Amino acid sequence: MLDQYASLSESFHWHVPTNFNIGEECCHRWAKSSADARRIALFFEDSLGHRDIWTYERLGAATNQFANALTRMGIKPGDRVATILGQSAEAVVAQLAAFSVGAVAVPLTTQLTPKALEYRLRDAETRIAIVGAEAASNLLSILSRCSKLTQVIGVGVEDNRLLPWRSLMIRQPEQFKAIQTRAEDPALLLYSPETGQPARGVLLPHRSLIGALPGFVASQNWFPQGAEVFWTALDWANASGLMCGVLPTLYFGRSLVGIRGATTPGHAQQLLERYRVTHALASGSVLRQLKLNVSLDTAPASSKLRSMTILDEGIDEGLAQWCKAHFGVLPNHLFSTAEIQGIVGDSQLRWPCKAGSLGRAYPGHRIAILNEDGSQAPPEQMGEIAIHRNDPHGAEDPALPLRYWRSIEAAENNPDSSGWWRTGELGRLDAEGYLWYAGRKSRLPAKNKITSPAAPTPSASLVASSAPVTHTAPVVTLATVSPTE
Repeated sequence: MLDQYASLSESFHWHVPTNFNIGEECCHRWAKSSADARRIALFFEDSLGHRDIWTYERLGAATNQFANALTRMGIKPGDRVATILGQSAEAVVAQLAAFSVGAVAVPLTTQLTPKALEYRLRDAETRIAIVGAEAASNLLSILSRCSKLTQVIGVGVEDNRLLPWRSLMIRQPEQFKAIQTRAEDPALLLYSPETGQPARGVLLPHRSLIGALPGFVASQNWFPQGAEVFWTALDWANASGLMCGVLPTLYFGRSLVGIRGATTPGHAQQLLERYRVTHALASGSVLRQLKLNVSLDTAPASSKLRSMTILDEGIDEGLAQWCKAHFGVLPNHLFSTAEIQGIVGDSQLRWPCKAGSLGRAYPGHRIAILNEDGSQAPPEQMGEIAIHRNDPHGAEDPALPLRYWRSIEAAENNPDSSGWWRTGELGRLDAEGYLWYAGRKSRLPAKNKITSPAAPTPSASLVASSAPVTHTAPVVTLATVSPTE
């Protein structure tokens, strides 16, 4: 295979507009276009097999309704709005609406214990929370201790302490003019995946979606190329599930699939077939479960998969080849941290991969291995994985966070004076630039001062095929990232 990595990296340049809003780019511009509004944005299926379809027109109308509701509840730019909903249409609507009003979305997994949930809601000073049946009891048990939380909206939950989603939405108009935000304005507050507390929060700007796009495009074998359908087994509150799956799919105006509740590996394979999924993001453990649940005499899947991306962990050559034999694709690795998404990985169509490695830095990102004193380690030497605030051409990398929120690891020196953002992950780079992962660095002592911030378990899911695409989304090639102004 021809290794195109060097030429792609050399030709790549960021184009980040001054004004950029995730809600506008992932929803409103499609809903306002007569050619795109009727395309399918979301497919849903619950554990009982009940199905629902959302067009971009429907998604835009619901997002406008909830944006109006947030405004009437007094939400202002920079206020935090939490979603505790798992894979659901309401989670997408609530986050897009939060972006549209200039608020900061705080996606939280439904698997959090009451103590962990309380910590995050209080730490974020959350104003509004939207919760589903899976997490409602945990939230209600700590509600009295979350003094900043002025309103809780329940989805499919009957409790007089919660405002019903349906009752709220039916009273709101379907027209709303989204607030113009700068690319630098805060958009997301993400917490590290540990279910305990204290947890580390990091504040991402709207531009962070642009920063995640090259990794998404490359790891999904040059997405998009047609009427794609995307599935991820990750919780949509997971940073990588959101930034390397849900939001990029909607950014390109394609179809996303979600499943309410857990599903078995066998069910997951049925859903892949039923909905003709073309692109998938999963963990290595999910892929291993799929293999274990496929009998030796089972015929290869007739799946329409064109790419499968495995998050973070390396998989062995045997599992990769099974994926190739059964699904017809070799999986790409994708490495992210809680702070920075889609920075390293494979792209089987454009450069060779090495079994066991996490791949190379995607074009637009500059990584290194740092010693304790901040110096760069030579090839093959273990150290801390770091990403530079500037790309190899000297332009600012939009993937970098604004700052840590408040945490025992609030980084006074991240990025450091030389521009390196330390990830807290260990690894080594070989002579060809492939990253080999070695685990998480030991948690640092709680010595950093906690200051007030300035104002402003995987579940499986699947999809169905969408109508032919009649409008070409602003395609991200690895020559340029150029979202619409």
